[in-house]
Amino acid sequence: MWHIVSTAPMRNAVSRLLIHQKHPATVLATSLPRNYGRGRHWNNFLAKMFGKYLAVTNIVGSGLLLVAGDAVTQQYERAVHKRLFDFHRSGCMFLTGLAVGPVQHAFYSHLDEYLPDSKRITAVKKIFFDQMFMSPTYIFLFFYVSSLLEGKTIRESNAEIREKFLYTWMIDCLIWPAVQYLNFRFLNPRHRVVFINVTNCMYIVLLSYIKHDWALHNQNPEIKEKSD
Repeated sequence: MWHIVSTAPMRNAVSRLLIHQKHPATVLATSLPRNYGRGRHWNNFLAKMFGKYLAVTNIVGSGLLLVAGDAVTQQYERAVHKRLFDFHRSGCMFLTGLAVGPVQHAFYSHLDEYLPDSKRITAVKKIFFDQMFMSPTYIFLFFYVSSLLEGKTIRESNAEIREKFLYTWMIDCLIWPAVQYLNFRFLNPRHRVVFINVTNCMYIVLLSYIKHDWALHNQNPEIKEKSD
């Protein structure tokens, strides 16, 4: 399909080519705007994804990055424990991300509304609210939703949370305050959840291990000896 674009940049390029007799590629590269042609459509696409469709970007991104982090854990399990790759588990991780994504999006959107500036004291306040409210909520939803999707009963899901929640939250407190300081201090609010999800992809490797290999680690004497 043909697109109607302004001819002014092209006329400028042709004029420079005739007058200065420069190489055509050089003239076109220096005369046409950066967003000319395909670049313009790519810029429009990004503007929509981080503007009009920001919620969709954050929610779907949350699911995809959970899958990516869990895939790394599964590769480790294949190498060490000789397990087959579990695609059903990957699907459960994706759906868990879709469940957690809206909560993240709403929380950080409202947090930026109530604390809009990026001063140091504001960043510290945001970190406090994040660790006291969003972090426990995320951990709870991660374990609970993924457990139910994997076929566990409500009683089994509750038992897993009681066993792993505090340990996971303590690790969370060691990792996320520094990450969130950079996030709240320097990043554009539109990029908050994406930045968190990309960092979270590495964190999910650990979360997935705690979820799926916790019992194996505690029950297998050989693994205990290696970790000691």
